[in-house]
Amino acid sequence: MKKVIKIIFLLTLAIGWMICIYKLSGMNSKNSNGKSTDIIALFIEDTLDITNEYGITNSNPNAEKLARTSQLINAPMRKVIHAFVYYVLAFFAMILFDVLLEHKKYWITLLITFILCVCFAMGDEYHQTFVAGRTGQMFDVVIDSIGAMVGILFYSTYHIIYKNGYREGLRDKEKEGDNNV
Repeated sequence: MKKVIKIIFLLTLAIGWMICIYKLSGMNSKNSNGKSTDIIALFIEDTLDITNEYGITNSNPNAEKLARTSQLINAPMRKVIHAFVYYVLAFFAMILFDVLLEHKKYWITLLITFILCVCFAMGDEYHQTFVAGRTGQMFDVVIDSIGAMVGILFYSTYHIIYKNGYREGLRDKEKEGDNNV
């Protein structure tokens, strides 16, 4: 029963994240671009307030400079966010499939996760072709896939170091205990 609850929770988390991605990519280009530019401007303002307060900087740009800087940073930041969103999706999917396959078929978990993320990225880019002012770009699928791969590698690091290392450490302690008897 405990495993079923865990699987339902992880499935809800992964599907919920996919719905968020789908909803965000469903925004028309004006809203999407405007929101991200506004968020970047707010981040720059807050960062400058903090660094000014601590004497690190002494900068108070006018609204025009702030808007120009936000627009300049917007495009590359959106690509980073693309990768990060799929990083998180891959991480959630790796945990889900690892639990579903009872931590036994690690390479299959890795492969299924990567295929799921790439297919979802392609489907999401296709979905954007139906949204006003948006286009589906293969370059975004590549960026999303790279983000997914980094998420898989992050989880893999945990899996290899913690799970396998912890088990080996327990085996070593058991051997030491047998030798002391």
